[in-house]
Amino acid sequence: MSELNRRRFLRKSAAVIGSSTTIATIATNQTTAQSTHEEYEECVERRIHEQINNIRTERGLQSLGYNNQLGEAADYHSQDMIDKSYFSHTAPDGETVGDRYRKFEISCQAWGENILYNYASDESAASAAQTSVEQWMQSDGHRQNILSETWATEGIGAQVAFDGRLYVTQNFGAGCR
Repeated sequence: MSELNRRRFLRKSAAVIGSSTTIATIATNQTTAQSTHEEYEECVERRIHEQINNIRTERGLQSLGYNNQLGEAADYHSQDMIDKSYFSHTAPDGETVGDRYRKFEISCQAWGENILYNYASDESAASAAQTSVEQWMQSDGHRQNILSETWATEGIGAQVAFDGRLYVTQNFGAGCR
């Protein structure tokens, strides 16, 4: 279980008190729900990546590869925004995009980041991905990142908050190693 998922599970199960049978049943139900939740987030990420590449190729641009390290950093940032109740490229403790790239040992010649949140998490993963991509494409700065010829790769991190908000971070890279 990844550190982020372990923290989420512990946070959800911290208030469970009762017999060992009750706790085991609740833990099993939470694990099943968590698995379904993770599958939904991963599906949103895949769909966003596919839609971004469709948009790029329709405009004669090269498709972006997928970089798992960029995806891990994106997941981390989306969850951090949920955990610390903020919405920014810079965390309340001052952590920046560059700091996150270093934290995940990502070395790129150029990098960028798009973030968003919306309430599309009650939709199908395909619909939530479409809503998210449309949201970015309606914003000049985000659209410029998506359509930039600079980028060779991306990573997507989607996380659903307890209030139903869908947070998505899209990390870009060029010349990454």
